[in-house]
Amino acid sequence: MKTIRTTNTKIRMSRVTTLLTITLGTALAALPAPSIAADTAKECNPIMVQASEMKWADSPALPKGLQVCILYGDMQKAEPIGFRIKIPAGGMLAPHTHPVIERVTVISGAFAMGHGEKFDQALLKDLPVGSISIFPAGCPMFGFAKEETVIQVNVEGPWGITYINPADDPRKK
Repeated sequence: MKTIRTTNTKIRMSRVTTLLTITLGTALAALPAPSIAADTAKECNPIMVQASEMKWADSPALPKGLQVCILYGDMQKAEPIGFRIKIPAGGMLAPHTHPVIERVTVISGAFAMGHGEKFDQALLKDLPVGSISIFPAGCPMFGFAKEETVIQVNVEGPWGITYINPADDPRKK
């Protein structure tokens, strides 16, 4: 009888020890390492850009008349990137894809987006100011501005654009 109790006690103690080890390990893993926390504190440089400070420029990757303002990030690096595109009334973005997930928010104007490899007005969905669309990497999309419009694009870089029809690519004209 004494042997059975000792064995049961050992089994219970083993289970308790395992449970405590897992719990402690999980709790410790959730804590940031001091060096990581210290590095983050050193790099606390918020980015604040007022509308009057935005610098708009033409982009060789976008149709003539569209302008871009880089808010943050480097378009060629694997890092968070935010930029705005100003599109004139009647401006069109031909069907294209991106190598990364793209999140598009309508800041001002009247914008519509569609999904597919051919521009089709019937497939355009109106996106009023404040609307967002999220397209997976490689998903063909197109857009149209009914009036002067500003959209904001947020991605995890590097960013790129591939036009479905190479003839639509302004870099090749």
